[in-house]
Amino acid sequence: MIYYKCEIARPAREIVALFHDLPSATVSDILGPGHVLAQRIRPVRPGLRVLGPAFTLKLPPRDNLGMHFAIKAAQPGDVIIADQEGTAVGSPVGEIVATADKTKGIAGIVLDGVVRDIACLRDMEFPVFALGVYPQQCVKEGPASINLPISCGGVIVNPGDIVLGDDDGVVVIPPERAAEVARLTREKMKAEQKRLAAIRAGDIYPAWLDDALKEAGVQEI
Repeated sequence: MIYYKCEIARPAREIVALFHDLPSATVSDILGPGHVLAQRIRPVRPGLRVLGPAFTLKLPPRDNLGMHFAIKAAQPGDVIIADQEGTAVGSPVGEIVATADKTKGIAGIVLDGVVRDIACLRDMEFPVFALGVYPQQCVKEGPASINLPISCGGVIVNPGDIVLGDDDGVVVIPPERAAEVARLTREKMKAEQKRLAAIRAGDIYPAWLDDALKEAGVQEI
């Protein structure tokens, strides 16, 4: 059985576009804990970046019928983000699935599961994030659930959440916080650039360091 919610609330394109040049690390600083997927979920090669509304998918281990249905049902620009329970007993994504996603205009795949055909995936200009590589194919029997809340990499992801991934990892941004998070991220980046300039000029130690050390307690031994 495939459980599928047809209509989801996607954020406006201009809201998603606020994050087109923002790094996941600084965005995560603003979001705080609970929005960063587990470290095991990594891009299949350095330099990949994914951004778009979450099209959520829950798969059982060793089955990818739901992944094929998701390709049919997702809209161009969506990020298919899938929970496969962090397993490595069957790969729901390989060259065929990734090529179909890319051809349709899907923005990328984020998978708490494994992939195969890794050499092909690394050569494609298509962002895939996963926990590892495993050659075994999947069966196509179901079940699956689509566009319902999932837990992916330890984070609750709702359909329509904004998914942002790069070399540092993947963050999930609630749409209702997106404008504020983007603004605060840019402000923090400006402050960090000022701090870096000061360090390069010789001002190595931040103003807060002495107070923090005093509060923590420093004892020579």
